[in-house]
Amino acid sequence: MRSKDRLRALFVSERSSVLGFFRRATGSSSMAEDLTQETFLRLAATDVAALANPSAYLRRISSNLIADVNRSHVRRRLAEAEINDLLDVPDPGADPEALLIARDSVDRVLIALAELPQRRRDIFLASRLENVPHRELAETYGISTRTVDIEIRKALESCAQCLLD
Repeated sequence: MRSKDRLRALFVSERSSVLGFFRRATGSSSMAEDLTQETFLRLAATDVAALANPSAYLRRISSNLIADVNRSHVRRRLAEAEINDLLDVPDPGADPEALLIARDSVDRVLIALAELPQRRRDIFLASRLENVPHRELAETYGISTRTVDIEIRKALESCAQCLLD
């Protein structure tokens, strides 16, 4: 069989598997199409009739192309337009209105915490800020762990209510 005929037969029989390989490897259909075309162009540059196992040679070309793509992605530098796009991301913290709302919310929570009974505030802060286990808090205050849970829940409810008002 002539080289051109073997290449055509190989293209018909192997194109979908090569394309699938590149899709899985790159995650991109368009890149997979380009790499598949490049694979068969490289294969066409050889004497396919002289190859003992053209399918294995085709897989080797495909593997080498993926290795080349991976190396180029590692070395690739960002283009100026890509850098500018990254720098143009708006800073959510720069919104003055959002900043005022956040400060107001913090102030409201601090007022709500100050209005809590001393034990409830201490239990809540120890639990949430210092990660003190409920069992340890129960022992410290001479109460049950269920009471610790109730105190924390009531403190949370107070803080939530102050944000709704």
